[in-house]
Amino acid sequence: MSKAIKFRVYLVTLIICVVGFIFSPASSQFYTNPFYIGSFVFAIALIIIVINYFCPNCRKNQVIQSATNYRLPTNKCYHCEEEIN
Repeated sequence: MSKAIKFRVYLVTLIICVVGFIFSPASSQFYTNPFYIGSFVFAIALIIIVINYFCPNCRKNQVIQSATNYRLPTNKCYHCEEEIN
């Protein structure tokens, strides 16, 4: 599975976990809710993927363009058009 597809799968899974947590019944032990735990796990995984998603040729990050500009990654580099795993 390519890095771009893996990123999108994690992002969709995170969104599903967040929506599932919103629609789950409220309780005093919300931290044991599987959607709550899944949201944290996938959020941390996405942060690690975003920080380490570089083009092997030009070494530019493919997700974080600037402090306020982000992109969904593709299989080609945005800067040098090199194919990324």
